[in-house]
Amino acid sequence: MDKWQALQTFWASFDLEAIDNTILLDNETRQELGIDFPYITYEASTSDFDEPLALTASLWYHSLSWGAISQKADEIGDALGLGGVKIPYDGGQVWIQRGTPFAQRMSDPDKYIRRIVLNIVIEFL
Repeated sequence: MDKWQALQTFWASFDLEAIDNTILLDNETRQELGIDFPYITYEASTSDFDEPLALTASLWYHSLSWGAISQKADEIGDALGLGGVKIPYDGGQVWIQRGTPFAQRMSDPDKYIRRIVLNIVIEFL
């Protein structure tokens, strides 16, 4: 597994479809790819060893309630804990930690879309 796959493995571990955010997911593309709510989009970047990167991911739900999406954000925060997690890849590990602020609700023009942006810091070891 390479660095890119390690990031995908982490985000896909939360029982949601995990998609690199370079794929623009408008309604037509989501339908074409068969992706339905809820899902995660995430930034994917790599660097050299000992160079921390600040990245984001977004949780996307279709609901009038913030309940389920907030629980999922808490689940991810709990999985990271205070010390982060390390995901092995060929040649090292990626250390994923909470950023600041960790989770932030975002508005959307569609009143049924609920989005929470998660801030993380990663470092390749």
